[in-house]
Amino acid sequence: MAKAAPKKTAKPVTKAVKRGRRPAVAKTTKVVKAAAPVKKPAAAKAPVVSKDELRAQLEKAQNTIATLRTKSREAARAAKASAAQIGELETKVAQLETKLAAQTKPTKPAPAAVKPVKQRGRKAAVKVAVNAPGESDDLTQTDAETAKD
Repeated sequence: MAKAAPKKTAKPVTKAVKRGRRPAVAKTTKVVKAAAPVKKPAAAKAPVVSKDELRAQLEKAQNTIATLRTKSREAARAAKASAAQIGELETKVAQLETKLAAQTKPTKPAPAAVKPVKQRGRKAAVKVAVNAPGESDDLTQTDAETAKD
């Protein structure tokens, strides 16, 4: 078996004073006094409550619980009714949206959107004269009214 290595003893570390330097002055340490233990106040004793007072408190608490339960039930009913109304209104809105979409969606493009083609020549002038008698009647009526005045 292997021999155990000899244990080395550690030398205490000392500060060696180098040449040209003054030796360090030992610092004084302050002694801190231990704080006095905090005294706890004596435990406050609960006031003695009679059985009658305890029964009254119990009854009051039970009444409060009963009223809160009834209010909770009423609130749940109101929430269900509101949810039903919301559902009805959503279906109504959906129906109105589909109805509106059907009205605004034209089946064929409007003929006014197509740019009219101008015809050249004498035939075009004749067609314009034939199509415009309504306009000329309006003009003649206004002319007749001004002539009467």
